[in-house]
Amino acid sequence: MKKECSIIRDMLPLYFENMVSEDTAEFVKKHIENCPDCAAELKAMKSGKEISETEPSKRESDAKVITAVKKKIAKKIVKTVAVVCLAFAGLLSAVLLYTGIGHPVTRDNISLSTKTESGYNYIILETEAGKSLFFDSKTEDIVNDKNEICGQKITLYNLQYHNNFSQKNNLISWRSPTNTKAKYMELVVELGNDTLRISNAE
Repeated sequence: MKKECSIIRDMLPLYFENMVSEDTAEFVKKHIENCPDCAAELKAMKSGKEISETEPSKRESDAKVITAVKKKIAKKIVKTVAVVCLAFAGLLSAVLLYTGIGHPVTRDNISLSTKTESGYNYIILETEAGKSLFFDSKTEDIVNDKNEICGQKITLYNLQYHNNFSQKNNLISWRSPTNTKAKYMELVVELGNDTLRISNAE
């Protein structure tokens, strides 16, 4: 490297930053015009400055893009969760509405029957599939002319059914042993405008 090039290289940073006198600047300029190596060194300095000035703005731009993408993803997640929660709430409300509301029972919703099996007399109340039966009840003794207990009378009232998802009919049964004096049993079902009766003597 020529001695003059060495001096120019030392001055290039100051020249590049416009921190030299006019005479020195003119001297450096003339040298660069005639020296490809020093001109290349100055060009490298300019390229480095452009890169260093560009990188922060590029990083800032990338950060903005990443932040925007994160916000979009967060919004989508919130919307998805909200939709799922609303759907679940709607489904739960529909299930509660379907199963939670009581309906009056009619003779079309139930059937009564009797049977004798394994030493017992049974009275059986059967409900339609998909219905659960709710009721209040009372039991009274039945007495004969001698004031002796000869049976029982069971009365069901305030009957309501609730829907359920069962595919089987529901059975409710009452039994009394056949080998006792008080083997007679009567079931009375009080509906809205109707009354059903059945006994194990039928």
